[in-house]
Amino acid sequence: MVRGAAWSVPLVTVAAPAAYAGPSQCTVVGSVQVGPLVPMTVRAICTAQSQFLNPGTLMANYASGSLPAYLEICNCQNADAWYRWQEVDDLSEFQIEVDGVHIDQNSPAAGWRSPFFLPGFGQTGGCKRFALTYRTSLPRPTTATFVTITFTLQTATSSTGPWTTLTTAAVTGSITRNPGTGPAAVDFDTCSAGGTARTQSGSSD
Repeated sequence: MVRGAAWSVPLVTVAAPAAYAGPSQCTVVGSVQVGPLVPMTVRAICTAQSQFLNPGTLMANYASGSLPAYLEICNCQNADAWYRWQEVDDLSEFQIEVDGVHIDQNSPAAGWRSPFFLPGFGQTGGCKRFALTYRTSLPRPTTATFVTITFTLQTATSSTGPWTTLTTAAVTGSITRNPGTGPAAVDFDTCSAGGTARTQSGSSD
């Protein structure tokens, strides 16, 4: 996805902390903005914990990613609106956390995030930004592995729908295992009792 890409509903791009709502300038066309690809840390977790909301960490700096750090959604219409969005990806055992929480695309929620409200632009308008972080539950090579993440944005007049799709946006990034994080450093099949991941000793490729 190209930064500043135009979509069907006006968008504002603002510099603000994660998860906020406030005055919107609505000077850019579109309703959803995927952050640019930036260097991101990808942590390793146990394969058995891939569906956990907050799994233990095998290695915090297992891989480096070129991935978006946030997703921003804006209401630039005069009417109040509810929004919800879904994220899916095409890489097995790769998880996307939104504000630190993972909701798997193969779960009953199908990757859909909870609905949220934004007032109309004619009142206070505003945007909401969601921080994105990443993890892997399988080994990765030291060459780039590409992943495409697709975001679908829907809107409704209430928190229960009916939902109308506004737009779908896709971005392709990559992850690369860092040197010194081979099998001797990380064992994806080994977790301690009680669901907490265990870091292996030693490091090699």
